[in-house]
Amino acid sequence: MNKSSVVVDGHTVSYWKYQLINKLYTENNLEKIYITNHDDFSLVLSLNRIVCKNLFKITISELFEDVERISVIESSQYSGNLIWLSEKPIDFTYGENIIYFSNENSVQKFEKSYYGQNLDKFKFITYLTLRNKSKNKIINVSWTEEAKFSESKSISKHLDSLKFLITNRNTEISTNYKKLMQESTSVINSRLTSLTRKIYSLIFNYPSWSIYTYPRILDIFGQNYLDESMLKKVFNDRAWNFKADPFYSENENSIYFEKFNYFLGTGKLAKYNFENKSIKDIKTSDNIHYSYPCTFEHEGETYLIPEGAQSNKIEIYRVDQDSLKKVNTVIDGFAGVDPTIVEHNNTWYIFATDGRMGGHSYLNIFYAKNPLTEWTPHSLNPVKINLSNSRGGGSMFKEGDSLIRPAQNCFPEYGTSLVFNKIEKLSPYEFKEAVVGELKPTENSMFKGIHTFSKNKESLVVDLKTNEFFPFARFVTLLRARVKSDDAGLIAENSLFKRITVILLFLVFVILIYLFGWRALSLFV
Repeated sequence: MNKSSVVVDGHTVSYWKYQLINKLYTENNLEKIYITNHDDFSLVLSLNRIVCKNLFKITISELFEDVERISVIESSQYSGNLIWLSEKPIDFTYGENIIYFSNENSVQKFEKSYYGQNLDKFKFITYLTLRNKSKNKIINVSWTEEAKFSESKSISKHLDSLKFLITNRNTEISTNYKKLMQESTSVINSRLTSLTRKIYSLIFNYPSWSIYTYPRILDIFGQNYLDESMLKKVFNDRAWNFKADPFYSENENSIYFEKFNYFLGTGKLAKYNFENKSIKDIKTSDNIHYSYPCTFEHEGETYLIPEGAQSNKIEIYRVDQDSLKKVNTVIDGFAGVDPTIVEHNNTWYIFATDGRMGGHSYLNIFYAKNPLTEWTPHSLNPVKINLSNSRGGGSMFKEGDSLIRPAQNCFPEYGTSLVFNKIEKLSPYEFKEAVVGELKPTENSMFKGIHTFSKNKESLVVDLKTNEFFPFARFVTLLRARVKSDDAGLIAENSLFKRITVILLFLVFVILIYLFGWRALSLFV
């Protein structure tokens, strides 16, 4: 990208603006810093700076010292490409390129608009507009999933995403986000109704996933609804346990999958053989949560890349009978969610979304000539910011001459449907894909979600979600810290002190809800 100058309102800027400027600077794309004398004080915004991390103020007077700074008195002082970060209305008489954040109509979006009551439905959608010779063109968009009950966390996460819009302008805009938001909220009569539903779900339900086979009757390039009469359950799942994330290994005629015990709250990996119907646990060297065991074959060996976002890295393991042996680290310091590998044109690629940004939207790619050697981040990372078709949804596969990447549609909620992306361009320097098909349960189905897709020799393999009734299921997550497990089973830590602690936590919870209302839930979820 060509160098650009930024326009700010002073030597002290919001933290999200500092992050954006710093990203431009470290990538050697920052030319000048223009400083206006604009001061638009807002009491509401000032109060919200206290609770919103990315609205905190940071002084940049001693940062970026080798970048020229110009105090702006008249608009004629501007030159070159501008990135407008000022809260001052843009001077559209400027003749060269101006890039700015906007709504879907290219109307400038200000910091205070994120707390505007009239924008509740659309405050977490921000567009990037390019103004050139009196013409506006939307060139990118960020749509951020909400952080459950915490508006401040949602806003902070969304502001954190805006730096990616500036430095990566290659995402094709193919989704009408406003239309999707309107459709999802049209069935909700009020915020109170929505809140009531969320609280009811938290208190009385917990999600359960099971693995099914399904005939190969899908049109990958079309809209598909599951025919429940054709589903066959692979396992007889017990209460408190579910199985999800199936990945097929052709060499072994087996699926690798996640075993999750809801009471313990820890995911472990296992393997199921279709021939002898046996299940074997996969031993790992540590005790972190593992899921999404993406398998691949290389030089006659079976390898596996689990999601280990808790470890803040992506790692490759070789399958050694019923154990995993670590053989390579793809990237450290990156909470890769649902990493999916594919070989394409003699280069290996791993796709994963960024767990730091919620795990659903920010798609990153890493590549290598050999999966057991050094990996490099893609030059366009994040290559996509999209809640409805970024997060991995199973192994990539060929459909005719097309390379298909299954992805999870996490809008309006996790597990809404599976979408099929056709990869049109993929190299270390370019990436382009388009949604070509979708698979989802019918509207009134008992199944409330789907998120992984695989193929065995005879059928498709999918995992499906049901909502199980269990009052106060959310409090199980608080009790998990009081229970440990080993190979012999559960060990209940049942000291008087710890029982009293749990009771006190519950009382604090009730008091906070009574005093502060539903916003207090953000402390617990």
